[in-house]
Amino acid sequence: MRIPLLNLIYQIMMSLKRRNQVAGVELTGSKGGSETLMKRSTLRSQLILGFALVTVPLVILLIWNNMYATKVVHSQVAQSNKNMLTMYMNQIDQVLEELDKYLYRTANQDNDLISLSAFDKDNPESYYAKIRTLNAMYLNTNYYKDADVLFAYSSKYNDLLVAPQPYMNNERKESIKTRLDKLMLDSESRSTLQRSWQLIYQDNQYSLVRLVDTGYESYIGAWVDINRLMIPLNLLHLGERGQALFLSKEGTVLNALRDVEFKKSLQSIDWKMDLTEEDQPFQIVRLAEKYLLVVQPSHNADIYLSVMIPERNLLEGLTFFQRINYYVSVLALVILSIYLFFLENFILKPIARLIKGMRRIYSGDLSVRFKDDRLMEFKVIGETFNNMVTQIEVLKIDIYEEQIRTKKAELKHLQAQIHPHFFMNSLNIVYNLAQTKNFELIQQMAINLVKYFRFAIRTHLSSITLLEELDHIRSYLAVQQVRFPEHLSFHIDIAPELQSYRIPPSTIQPLVENAMIHGFSINQFQSFQISIEVRSDPDSESHIVVQVRDNGKGIPDEKLRQLQSHSYFEEEGNEHIGLWNVMRRCKLYYKSNVDIVLERAEPSGSIVTLRLPRQRSDE
Repeated sequence: MRIPLLNLIYQIMMSLKRRNQVAGVELTGSKGGSETLMKRSTLRSQLILGFALVTVPLVILLIWNNMYATKVVHSQVAQSNKNMLTMYMNQIDQVLEELDKYLYRTANQDNDLISLSAFDKDNPESYYAKIRTLNAMYLNTNYYKDADVLFAYSSKYNDLLVAPQPYMNNERKESIKTRLDKLMLDSESRSTLQRSWQLIYQDNQYSLVRLVDTGYESYIGAWVDINRLMIPLNLLHLGERGQALFLSKEGTVLNALRDVEFKKSLQSIDWKMDLTEEDQPFQIVRLAEKYLLVVQPSHNADIYLSVMIPERNLLEGLTFFQRINYYVSVLALVILSIYLFFLENFILKPIARLIKGMRRIYSGDLSVRFKDDRLMEFKVIGETFNNMVTQIEVLKIDIYEEQIRTKKAELKHLQAQIHPHFFMNSLNIVYNLAQTKNFELIQQMAINLVKYFRFAIRTHLSSITLLEELDHIRSYLAVQQVRFPEHLSFHIDIAPELQSYRIPPSTIQPLVENAMIHGFSINQFQSFQISIEVRSDPDSESHIVVQVRDNGKGIPDEKLRQLQSHSYFEEEGNEHIGLWNVMRRCKLYYKSNVDIVLERAEPSGSIVTLRLPRQRSDE
C-alpha cells in the first residue's frame, strides 16, 4: 500500500511542477535569469511548495504513525506475555526446586534409602529397607503431584524401585520403568542425571529426569512429564493459531501439538538465534504468516517457555485504522489538488492580471483599469484599484515624503531643547565659589557641569540606556546640591536588570527638573528630598515604571486636576513644556502611547509615575 501511495505523490508533484514552469513563463514574459527568478518567487510557485510541504509530511506522518502504533502494540503485548511467562516459569522452577530439595533431603537423611546397598541381598533388613523406601515414595507422590514418578535405585544390586502417580496407566508405568533400568545401568547416564534436570524422550514425549546420589551406592530420583507442566498454559487464550511451547536449548519443541502442519513449519525456524536474544522483549518469526515470539528461560533446566501469537490477531483493530490513514492520505491529495485548481482559476489568474496592470502604471500608463466580477473581493479590489489610479494622476508622493522629513526634524528639535536658566545659574555658582576660593567645590562643580553639558549636546542620539540617563540626572542634582548643600538630598534606585534598557534621551531628567523648579523651597526644619526609582511593572512584564517623588510644596489642586486630564498633553503649551516634551518624544520613539500619572504625596510633595515599554540595548 505504501509504494503505490508514494508513486501517486511523485506523479502529482511532477505534474504540478510542469504546470508551474509553464505558468511562470506566461506571467513574467521576461528572459534569462529574471524569468527563472520570477518562476521561483510567484504566488503560484509558493502555493505549490506549500501544497507539497503540507501533503508530503502528512503522508509521511500517517505512515510513521502506523509503524509506531504497530511497534507499540507489539511491545505492549510482548511485555504482557513476558510477565505471564515469567510467572509461569517461576512456578515451574519452584516445582523443580522443591523436588530438588526433597531429593537431596531424602538422600542425606533417609536411612532406609541409604541401607538399600548396605546389607546383603538375602538379609531381611535389606528387604525391609526396600519396603519402607517404596512406601515413603508412594506417600510423597501425594505431596509432590507434579512428579509423575519417584524412584530409588541400588547400584550394588541393580535394584530399581518405582513409585508412579495413581493416574498413570500400566503401559506408561512399564515403559518408564524399562527406560529407567537402561539409564541406571549406564554409569555415564547416571552421572549426567546428577548434574541437573535432563530431558528424556520416551513414548513420543519429553520428560525431565533428576537423580541424586546418597554416597552409599544408592540413588533417588524424580521423573516429570513436560506435557503435565503444560496443562496450565493450555488454558491460556492466545487467539486463533496461537501456541504455548516448551523448547530445548537446541530449539526442539518438547510439548505435544495438535496442529501437525504448524509443528512441521516450526522446524524451519533458526531457534538457536531467537533463543539467545533474551535481551529483546520479543522477536518476529516468519512462517506462513508473521508470529510474535516471546521467550522465557528456566533457571533449573535447559528449557525455554515461549508463546507464539499471530500478528494479525494483535493488529485486528489497528488494521482498520491503518487503512483509514491510507485512504485519508489519498483523499487529502485529491482535495488539495481540487483546491489548487480553484486557486488557479479564481485567485491566481486575477492576481496575475492585477500585477500586469500595476506594471503598466509603473511604466507611466495611467489608462489601465482592472475588472473581475467572479468574486466579490476582486470586485472591491478592482474598484479600489481604479480609484487609486485616478487619484495618482492628481496626488504626488512628495507630500508623504515631506511629512516624514517633518517628523524627523520635530524629533531632533524636541530632543535638543535645553533650559537656558540652568546654564546661567551654574555660571553664577562657579563665580561665587571662585570669590570664596573654594577650589575643591569648583572642581566638583566643573566636573558635574562637563558631564551634564556633554550629555545635553549629544542631540544625534535617538536613544540611550537607563543607566546613562540616571548618571546625567546624578550630575544635575550634584550641581544643585552645591547651590543648596544643606537643603537638598537625593536618592536614585534602579534594578540591575533594567540598566541596559533603552529610552529616548532626557526622558526622566525633565521630571526631576520640574520637581526642583516647582517643588523646592528652603525649609529650616527639613531638607528637600528627591527620590528616583526604576523598577519592572508588577502588572505587565513588557513595561517598566519610573517614579520621581519629592517632599516639596506639591502641586495646587487646580493645576493637578489639569495635569491629570488627558487633554493637557494633546496640544503644545508654554507651561510645563518639559512634561509635554517627554510625552511627545516617547510617542515618537515607541510609536505608541505612554502613560504618565501625577499625584500628591503624603504628607507633602508630589509623585510623577511614567510607564514605558521595555527595550534592551541590543534591540
